[in-house]
Amino acid sequence: MPGPMAQTDAGGDEGMNLGQSDENMAYRAARVLLLISHCGKPRGVAPGVTGRTLLAKLDFFLRYPTFLQRAAKVLNHDVSLKDLGIESAGELTSVESHMVRYRYGPWDHAYYVILAYLIGKGLLVVDLKHRTETFRLTDAGREMTDRIGSDPAFADLAERADLVYALFNRLGGTGLKDFIYKEFPEVVSRDLGAAI
Repeated sequence: MPGPMAQTDAGGDEGMNLGQSDENMAYRAARVLLLISHCGKPRGVAPGVTGRTLLAKLDFFLRYPTFLQRAAKVLNHDVSLKDLGIESAGELTSVESHMVRYRYGPWDHAYYVILAYLIGKGLLVVDLKHRTETFRLTDAGREMTDRIGSDPAFADLAERADLVYALFNRLGGTGLKDFIYKEFPEVVSRDLGAAI
């Protein structure tokens, strides 16, 4: 899906896509930027998501609207398809890429490449405090996220990210991991490395 993130510096990003197309990498990087922008704290200033566990678990709900809908029901929230950023019930089960069962629940091995890509582009910085990473948007990252957010192709993700924030903004990585383990045992009972 071409868009603002598809533009790269001269020289390209060879070796940075783990066999994925540049378009797919750009889309996934844009999704992570939207996630940090909409779900990071403080919102609107220099939003950041603290910890890879929290980043991965928030992204799990962003990528899998059917699990997000189920989570909303568990938390006694009525959500519409529009709240989920989708137009038809058929879209509930579609995902742009699968995650795998990891030691602490859903994970995507591409995070390492995506985060390095965003840091290398100056869109993201990592604050380290007490051995905990906070992934924070830079000024350039906020500008890029504003551009992405104005692109109709990303409207569904932006709406869904707002719902993810509304449901889970009080939980840290461990709390969200525990929620997934409790409410979605079918996700964490798979073999390590199995696709979700």
